[in-house]
Amino acid sequence: MWEIWILLHALRAGATRAMQQSDRQRRMLARTQALMAVVSLIPLGVLLYISAEYVLQPLSAQGQTTAVYGIFAILGFTAVTVILGYVLVRRDTVRAIDAISEGEARLDRLHQATGEVASQDDPQQVQATLVTQACELVGAERGAFWIPVRADLVATVAVGMSTERARNNKIPIGQGIVGKAVAERRVMLNEELSQTDKNWEDRTRTRTESSLVVPLELGEDVVGVLDLRNKKDGAFTSADSQLASGLARQAALFLANAAYRDTHERHEDNINQLMRDLCDNALCWPGHIDNVQTMCGHLADKIGLPDDQRDELLMAALYHDIGLLDCDVDPAEDPPGGPIEHASLGADRLEASALWEDIAPIVRAHHERMDGTGPLGLRGFAIPMVARILALAEYIDTVTNPNSPWGTKTILDLVDELSDPDDRRFDRQILDGFLEDFLEEEEEQDEASDEDASSSDGNDEEAAAASEGADSDRLRDDPKASEDDEGDPDETDDTTQPSEEAGRAEPTAGGRDLAEEAMQMFEDPVDLEQDEASGPS
Repeated sequence: MWEIWILLHALRAGATRAMQQSDRQRRMLARTQALMAVVSLIPLGVLLYISAEYVLQPLSAQGQTTAVYGIFAILGFTAVTVILGYVLVRRDTVRAIDAISEGEARLDRLHQATGEVASQDDPQQVQATLVTQACELVGAERGAFWIPVRADLVATVAVGMSTERARNNKIPIGQGIVGKAVAERRVMLNEELSQTDKNWEDRTRTRTESSLVVPLELGEDVVGVLDLRNKKDGAFTSADSQLASGLARQAALFLANAAYRDTHERHEDNINQLMRDLCDNALCWPGHIDNVQTMCGHLADKIGLPDDQRDELLMAALYHDIGLLDCDVDPAEDPPGGPIEHASLGADRLEASALWEDIAPIVRAHHERMDGTGPLGLRGFAIPMVARILALAEYIDTVTNPNSPWGTKTILDLVDELSDPDDRRFDRQILDGFLEDFLEEEEEQDEASDEDASSSDGNDEEAAAASEGADSDRLRDDPKASEDDEGDPDETDDTTQPSEEAGRAEPTAGGRDLAEEAMQMFEDPVDLEQDEASGPS
């Protein structure tokens, strides 16, 4: 009976464990149990039956009790061995399934971590994401990323410790765990700390109980070092080393790609700035490129141009006048914008470069007109939409910018010109967007002027009301002031200035007599001479 109890206990434990497994694991475990039952338990039952029916009974009848006990002992030992083997095999099977499941989970986490690192564009962000994901992947308490700078390693990112302290304390290549990982180009798993490591930890106020240091190799170069310390639930294992190494191999490629993109973007920005300076200072007039780009972006947003076409438009606006390098500009002879061939010459230059060949058709058509009067004779929708936007934007700045050799028009003159329904040089949809914006700006300016005028009138009324209130308060507090105001107007205070009302007051009787006498003297010069001859009495 005890053999059956052992078997039932093992089956119940297996059922309990199976409830904790996934469906796929549960099916694998059920198949294993069925196979063990077929291979082990069924033959054991057959052996017991044959022994009891054909061996034990004849021996008992012959009185060979010792032989019967011996056979019972052998059968019992066989049963225990078979059941124990079943239990052990099943345990190992469960462990194998658990290991497979754990490995799949770790690989899934590795895949997710790799995706997070790959999604970053900036090299610094790639490094920070790598350290964070690596710490979560292997369960490290802290981590850092080191880059080689001449003969030293400098920490650029730190997690779980002070980044500033880590950055300020360099480690020479070849010294310490991190330095040895670079020098020997191998993974350092739970290595013993050297004196360099201990000194570094004293300066950064950290401690190390277990370590996993992985160099990031790209070809023959080491582009960085992933430094992981202090596993949360013990020491780092070889499985942790494999996961960190796999992540580091992928991260080395991502770092190289991010560095390339960053360098490419900075190089492109430098070229664009050089082109802008060249056009503004040598080919065109100051501010032309920026004005055209700004106008193009505004018109593109107005008509809802897709983002990819908008980017091409802004790039074409930057390079649209590069063909002037191959032309002699004479404002007196050339049409507005320069010689008509500069658009095609600029497009030829751009087509020769893989970096700008996509915008070459836009530059080639940026002087075309909807009515077919452009240099190439393109008409209507044969002109690309982005080229139509660029054509209008450049024309606006060319004829209205005071720095332009052709800048002879005001913005109002331009609006009157473009509002002519018979003028069909430009796309009506794009032109309506420009005119609509102009009218909106005019309305906003008018509203602002009205608000300023209203505010000024309100301030005047408030000042008058305040003055009247002050006079009322003065008269109420000092009734004699009213009597003084009604006194002799000839009496004035030498310390005060006459008021504006006094200046506008009617002249006195004495004042009128003096004025009449003066006018009489001016009209009768003979009498004046006689008076002067008579002299004073």
